[in-house]
Amino acid sequence: MRENLLDSTFVVIDVEATGFDVERADIIDIAAVRVEGGIITEKFSTLVYPGYFIPERIKELTGITNAMLVGQPTIKSVLPKFLEFVGDNIVVGHFVEQDIKFINKYTKLYYNRKFKNPSLCTLKLSLRLFPNLEKYSLKSIADTLGFETNGVHRALKDATLTAEIFLRILEELWNKYGIGDYYALKRLEKGKF
Repeated sequence: MRENLLDSTFVVIDVEATGFDVERADIIDIAAVRVEGGIITEKFSTLVYPGYFIPERIKELTGITNAMLVGQPTIKSVLPKFLEFVGDNIVVGHFVEQDIKFINKYTKLYYNRKFKNPSLCTLKLSLRLFPNLEKYSLKSIADTLGFETNGVHRALKDATLTAEIFLRILEELWNKYGIGDYYALKRLEKGKF
């Protein structure tokens, strides 16, 4: 984990759920994007049937409808494939702690264990690197950096956009400060740079 992440492998994750309260909500869209040597090499994405109708506000936010979820796999059948895709790599996400809470909910339920991959958060890194932004939503950061933001709030699009933002952050940190390894980024997240 001491090597520059631009030269190594990490996986960017994103989930969309029926709500924001992890205990009461369920995943309806999950994605992961593998980045190797600074290039997106593989993608994992699936809708997930939660077993009930999704709230109207979630339909409006994500564009995911109940009809789209009918016949989709359950999280119980999706989780092993997702975990295999992620492997033991560092995971990256925008507010990654929330995504990990959802994944933990199911790994505890089905495997009686926690999801323990090391993680990095583009939200926290952006707060340190771009301190003068008005908002730190994925869309706001993407707009600031000049990335296309059509279709945010779908897991695969958000994971891909987060990967592009994280690669830009890595390039910026490497060019300005000569840092790019996991431990230096973790310190930066905590404001200890």
